[in-house]
Amino acid sequence: MAIRQTRVFVHSNEPDDWAETLIGRLFRPLTEEFSADLAWFWFSRYRLPAVESGDCDIGRIPPEYKAPIQGEDVASHRSMRFRYAIADESHARFEERIQQGVLAHGYCISDCRPYDDVADTGGRRFLGVENNLSGRAQQRAQLVTQFYMLTSRLVIDALVGPDKEGRYRLETNEDTLQNPAGSTFQSLLHLFCNITDVPTDVYIFRKEGLNILGCGTFMHPPPAPPGGWDDSTAYPIWF
Repeated sequence: MAIRQTRVFVHSNEPDDWAETLIGRLFRPLTEEFSADLAWFWFSRYRLPAVESGDCDIGRIPPEYKAPIQGEDVASHRSMRFRYAIADESHARFEERIQQGVLAHGYCISDCRPYDDVADTGGRRFLGVENNLSGRAQQRAQLVTQFYMLTSRLVIDALVGPDKEGRYRLETNEDTLQNPAGSTFQSLLHLFCNITDVPTDVYIFRKEGLNILGCGTFMHPPPAPPGGWDDSTAYPIWF
């Protein structure tokens, strides 16, 4: 079994549905065609500064994939990581299909390369001190990977499209009491928080003397004013 990954970049002029459209055009047909050969797969989306280079050779990504997005001044890129475990006998054909799909839809990758799933999904980020025992990293990596795969498959199942312009989006949910923003995944997020009791905080950022406030999380603070934020306060919420 080959455990591999690639990182797919979209052109800087792609509209806001870039990730859903990439999933519908590339990942869904790939995973359907090779369903019998894939032990697992999952994908994740990113929007980061143009110089960020994890899991790829960023020098092989052309400038038009790392330019400022419309209405912005700072160069950045948008991409999706795609991790997978594919049967050895299908490995070469699978990655050839990836390359064909990337070229057909105007995307870009630098390569396909090995992926250390245990170091990633079985690492300290996902494994607490008390359970950091022999063999537990492998077990935790399997469980986290299954969670990621099921989440990715739910996203694929919730896709709508292609429309007349060949683009995809996520389904609209009419249960506005449970999903006020119209996303089925609001209910899934609620149950995830319910099941796990995960700490969920909103951070309020302040700029002294300017009466400027910003709202964000520990992972994604809001854009800072000149000189940066002066302080932040975490407020626990029930989700």
